[in-house]
Amino acid sequence: MWESGAILLYLAQKYEKKTFSVEQLALINQWILFANSTLATGVFVAANREREMPKLLTALDKIFAQQPYLLGEEFSVADVAVGSLLAYIPIMLKLDLSAYTNVMNYMQRLSERPACQKGRAD
Repeated sequence: MWESGAILLYLAQKYEKKTFSVEQLALINQWILFANSTLATGVFVAANREREMPKLLTALDKIFAQQPYLLGEEFSVADVAVGSLLAYIPIMLKLDLSAYTNVMNYMQRLSERPACQKGRAD
């Protein structure tokens, strides 16, 4: 498999210990597709960035003002997809995200997760 979204879905189905409802699975799929299509092209395609990035990050900021993760209280593979793309913005594009406080808090939460810390130590 080459597509990151397909890989994430495969890994989640293979190793996830929690059983998700059909509705939750639909949301997970939606967020992974959003990350790989809408968010990626809205932020990382220079011609789209000025128009799309504020809309996308404002919407995400509102979501994270209400809940810590995309599905609510629980971290999921959807957060891996969206969070990893968000993490690239300040690194690769050197863009300031300070106007999106809740997005920045979300990114911080993800970076503090044990698996993320372990990945940095390796």
